[in-house]
Amino acid sequence: MNQYCDTYIKISKDAIVHNARFFKEKSNKKLIAVIKSNAYGHGLIDVANILKDEADIFAVASLDSAITLRQSGITLPILVLNPLSPQYVKNAVEYDIMITVSNLKDVMNIESIYKGKESIQVHLKVDSGMNRMGLKTIKEYKEVLSFIDKSYVVEAVGVYTHFHTADDKTYSKKQQEEFKAIYESYPYPFKYIHLCSTGATLNDLDIEASTHVRVGLGLYGICDSKEVKPALSMYSKIMLKKEVYPNEIVGYNANFKAEKNTWIGVLPCGYSDGIIRKNVGRKVYVDGHYCEVIGSVCMNSMMIKLPHKEVSETVELIGPHVTAIEIATYLETISYEVTTILPPHIKRIFV
Repeated sequence: MNQYCDTYIKISKDAIVHNARFFKEKSNKKLIAVIKSNAYGHGLIDVANILKDEADIFAVASLDSAITLRQSGITLPILVLNPLSPQYVKNAVEYDIMITVSNLKDVMNIESIYKGKESIQVHLKVDSGMNRMGLKTIKEYKEVLSFIDKSYVVEAVGVYTHFHTADDKTYSKKQQEEFKAIYESYPYPFKYIHLCSTGATLNDLDIEASTHVRVGLGLYGICDSKEVKPALSMYSKIMLKKEVYPNEIVGYNANFKAEKNTWIGVLPCGYSDGIIRKNVGRKVYVDGHYCEVIGSVCMNSMMIKLPHKEVSETVELIGPHVTAIEIATYLETISYEVTTILPPHIKRIFV
């Protein structure tokens, strides 16, 4: 972490708690809090500690993140969403971590490689139409559960799927039906049944049989809902103000040439801090003014056009005046890419 840098991130604890409670009330289900990818850039351990009294389960993408949570004192159930190599199953068991299986080969490999005394708890991933990971047919689903029923080391505790276009009712209803057909084909006493991500929860795509909603994006308030509160803001400081004159260049590749006398500010952050080069041309917020990013964003610095020399030093890169959703629109991407690329070395202040 850059303890002494003037670029930093603020995270609102109250916003995260508010958002978690909203999704529990909205769904009337228990909460799987998705804190993968460093909690969508917000900070894995700190967010886990904020949510440990609100969530019922944590979900992460990797075993490394799950073990980090355990070593940091997190005791809630943890699910690893990505497939796990069988050679690491013993580590998952050691740290009491649930894993995902997507095919018969997964469970057969666990059975053949893992020789421990304690069973490994798994969630079955059903491919209801996204064609990424999961069991795609009733036949595959029955084969896996039949195998697990005879296994001494694999215990099926959960089943889930994922909507690929939660804002499209036609696609989503088809996925609902596909999941239900597979899930209902082999009655099984699952403890965890979950379909709905943030968008699916907001669009009421759950089924009666489910036990949990699996929310990531919405926890951080960077989804299209007026009911949530954005938790993250990012700031930097102008470390240098400089006047440039007509026809002078600012930055690499002569991407900006001054047409008149112009005051610019230089900030100590760049694409290595998650402010990618495509941010050139978008606005940041300084002392009541929207200021354009000019030149080329550098690895560790960037330049902005100032309205005058006397503006204050603090610059809002992401926040109430420049939201992650607005930035994503400008960058032609999605809001969670804006936050997940913010690297861990940036100081995070929780308020």
